[in-house]
Amino acid sequence: MTNEQNLYGMPNMGCMLGTAYQALVSELSSALSASGADISVPEYLILRALYTRDGMQQCEIGAIISKDKGAISRCVASMERKGLVRTEAVSHKCLKVYLAEKGRKLEPTISSVAQERHSALESMLTPDEMTTFATVLRKIIQQHNK
Repeated sequence: MTNEQNLYGMPNMGCMLGTAYQALVSELSSALSASGADISVPEYLILRALYTRDGMQQCEIGAIISKDKGAISRCVASMERKGLVRTEAVSHKCLKVYLAEKGRKLEPTISSVAQERHSALESMLTPDEMTTFATVLRKIIQQHNK
């Protein structure tokens, strides 16, 4: 029996999706390392979000990158220690996250890695497959968010 089939002979789509996700994350991690950016994949995701809108609350970042509040809080604290971001208390429960100079200087590198990874994905699929792939992923996400 292959990874693509379960006991009932149907494609094991969840496992396939998980395996594809892990492969993409691994490739992104390797690309970040090769770029010289000393950041993790979660830090990369937070920086990308902040490049589009600086000064977001942690809960907003979590919603954009689909990570829970605890994971975002721990990652932001690590990023603050590294000098990538700074935070500002909005209330006793809420922090706004801003790019620090070091995080801002990484934007060209981060953008280059993002473009490289997107191009690599596009090279695997035809334009029609990319459209279908995006449509299917959106449907899964929308169903989950109902």
